[in-house]
Amino acid sequence: MEIKEWRNSTQLTRFHELLKPTNYLQITSNFGWLRLLILFISVLSLSGFLLATMITCTDNQQGENYRIIYIHVPSAWMAMLLYLLLAINSIIFLLYRHPMSTFIIDSLSKTGIIYTGITLFTGSLWAFPMWGTFWVWDARLTSVLILFFLYLVHKIILISSQHTQMNIEKRYKIASIVSIIGFINLPIIKYSVDWWSTLHQGSSITQYQTQMHLTVLTPLLITFSLFLLITVVMTLYDMRQKIIRNTIRSNRLRDPSINHI
Repeated sequence: MEIKEWRNSTQLTRFHELLKPTNYLQITSNFGWLRLLILFISVLSLSGFLLATMITCTDNQQGENYRIIYIHVPSAWMAMLLYLLLAINSIIFLLYRHPMSTFIIDSLSKTGIIYTGITLFTGSLWAFPMWGTFWVWDARLTSVLILFFLYLVHKIILISSQHTQMNIEKRYKIASIVSIIGFINLPIIKYSVDWWSTLHQGSSITQYQTQMHLTVLTPLLITFSLFLLITVVMTLYDMRQKIIRNTIRSNRLRDPSINHI
């Protein structure tokens, strides 16, 4: 089926109607979902903290320093997951120019910078007691640093072009192309410890098995779930605020008298 035919299909029309900015505002106007997510976040925070600090044993080689894994690893997972979602939404924007894609791209780009920055910072703190230095040009570390710069360049394109004559569609098109090209860095991050000889430890969790003890793996997955829920709340709220600001700006352009109210 051709893209044009798919665009005009009933299913796609309904999907586009559901994802209209105005409909999104109506759906998210009831903050019952937010209270529920905050409740889950509170429960996960408490259980993850108790498991990570009181139940898990001290590592024989790394001592207490290894507990930073419960921030470092979930942050790295989130940084990669968000970039994957960013690339997917960039493809959707290039194909269909859906207005919601721009709001999603904005939110994912900003949150991705935060998680990648946390990954690099906690990784340096973790590395110093083990390697005697905060940074080495290791394949895994370098590829994650490249991911951080990809996020940064993507966000700079979106921000800087707001102060130029470049129209919205063009700047999002350029940013989308950058994110899609940068997608090739994700498998490099994942398999860098297998393809090259690195100081960074290998993958503890593979497709078929895990080398982690259950007492370590459980709080790690809980913390990842916590970060995931926090990101969902942040993204939904950020998108809502962006849509509201965009609506106000559009109304002011159509009716300048609103500026004097």
